Amino acid sequence: MKKTLIISLLVIFSISIFAQENHIVESENLSLIQKVEKWYEAHTNYGTITFLMIIESSFIPFPSEIVIPPAAYIASKPESSLNIFLVVLFGTIGALIGALINYYLSLWLGRIVIYKFADSRLGHLFLLDSEKIKKSEAYFNEKGKVSTFIGRFIPGIRQLISIPAGLAKMNIFSFMIFTFLGAGAWNIVLAILGYIAQGQQDMINKYNDELSMIILVIVALVVMYFIIKFFLKKRKKTRLFGLIGKPLVHSFSKDYFARKFTAEKIDAQYLNFELPSIEDFRNLIKDNELSGLNVTIPYKQQVIPYLDDLSEEAREIGAVNVIKFADGKLIGYNSDVYGFCESIRPLLKPFHKKALVLGTGGASKAVNYGLKKLGLEVMFVSRTVKEGCITYEQITQELLNEYTVIVNCTPLGTFPKTEGYANIPYHFLSEKHLLYDLVYNPAKTKFLEFGEKQGALIKNGAEMLEKQAIKAWEIWNK
Repeated sequence: MKKTLIISLLVIFSISIFAQENHIVESENLSLIQKVEKWYEAHTNYGTITFLMIIESSFIPFPSEIVIPPAAYIASKPESSLNIFLVVLFGTIGALIGALINYYLSLWLGRIVIYKFADSRLGHLFLLDSEKIKKSEAYFNEKGKVSTFIGRFIPGIRQLISIPAGLAKMNIFSFMIFTFLGAGAWNIVLAILGYIAQGQQDMINKYNDELSMIILVIVALVVMYFIIKFFLKKRKKTRLFGLIGKPLVHSFSKDYFARKFTAEKIDAQYLNFELPSIEDFRNLIKDNELSGLNVTIPYKQQVIPYLDDLSEEAREIGAVNVIKFADGKLIGYNSDVYGFCESIRPLLKPFHKKALVLGTGGASKAVNYGLKKLGLEVMFVSRTVKEGCITYEQITQELLNEYTVIVNCTPLGTFPKTEGYANIPYHFLSEKHLLYDLVYNPAKTKFLEFGEKQGALIKNGAEMLEKQAIKAWEIWNK
C-alpha cells in the first residue's frame, strides 16, 4: 500500500507537469474576479486539481469549494481543454489519496501521537482537539461506512473523518469505496454549481466591482469577528471553584479538577478553603467571586441554612456537597449519592438485601438514600445511643449474617491516622459480605484490610469521589 501511495503521488505530479501547458496572463486593468478567473484559466489542469484536493483531504483544512467550482467553470467553456467529468474524477482521486494519507498516518503513528498533536497549538490550527477525535472515533466504531460517506459532505469534518478510520482500523477497502463515493458525490454537486456559474458570466462581469466589494466586506467582517472574539476571550475572567471543609490535609477534588482543567484547557482554578467554622462561610462568599463549591466534612449539613434553595434530592437527603451559584442565588445539591450508587451498584449480589451504615454524619445520609434507592434495607450504627441507630457493641454474629453490606461513613483510618478503624466483630465476616469504605487515602484502610482477610469483597471511595466530581461539574455547568 505504501508503494501504491508513492506511485500515485508521482503520477499526479507528472500529470501536473505534462497534462496542460500554463501561460502567463497579463493582469493590468482587470477586476478582482477577472484576475481570479484568468489565474485559474492559466494554471488549472487535472494535476493541480488533484494535488489541491490531496491537500484538502489531508490535515490541512483547505476548502474544496475553491477548487472544483472554478475548475468546472473553466471546463465548461468551449475553448477549454478540460473536461468537466474528468475534473470531478481527478478531484475525487485527489480527495481519496488525501484521505488515505490521513488514514495511514493515524494507523502508523498511533493513538498517543495523534492525541498529542490534536491538543498542541499546531493541531488547533488545523481544527483538531482530542475530544473531537474521541467522539468521532467512538461513533466510528458503530457506523464507519455511513460516517465515511456522509463526512465527505461536512466542512471541517472532511479533513478529520479519515483519522478515526485509521485509529479504529476500519477495513481499508470499505474505507476507500465509501470515501470515493462520498467525495465523488460532493464534487459533482460543486461541479454543477461551477457549471451554472458559467451561464451567468455576463452578470458576473457586469457586477464584478460590486461583487469584489462584497467579498472584501465579508472578509473584513470575518476578520473583525475573530479579533473581537480573541479580545473577549482575553478579558474573560478565570472561573473559580473550591472545596470547603475542615481539615483539608489532602483533597481529592483539588487534584482531580487541577488535572481536568489542564488536560481540557479550561480557564478555571480550584482552591481549598479550610474554614475554622461555618460562620466564616459568608465572608468566603463575600470576598471571592465563586462559580461553584464542593462541601465536605463537617459542613455538609451545617451549610444548608446559608443556602437559598436545595435540589429535591439534597432536601430529601438532608446534606449538601455541591453548591451552585446561579443568578445571585446559592443552590445546594448532593452528588455523593450519584457517585456512591454508580460505584457500589456493580458489586451488589442478589443476597445483599440489608446494609449497616457506620456513622451518622452528612455522608451517611447520602449513602442511606442511595442504598434505599438500590433496594436495600438500612440500619445506622453510632458510637452513642441515638434514635434509629444501634451502637457498635450491639453488632452480633446473627446481625452480621443478616446485614451483609457494611459501609464506613466515618473518617476513621484516613491519612495520616491510618491505624484507626471501626470497632466491629470482623471475625464474623465471610465471603458473602461486601465492605465499602468512603475513605480513599490510604487505598486500603484497616477496615477493608480486616474484611479482606475474612474473604469479604472490599472497595474504597476513590471511584465514588471521581464520579461525584464528574456530577458536580455537570451541575455547575448545566
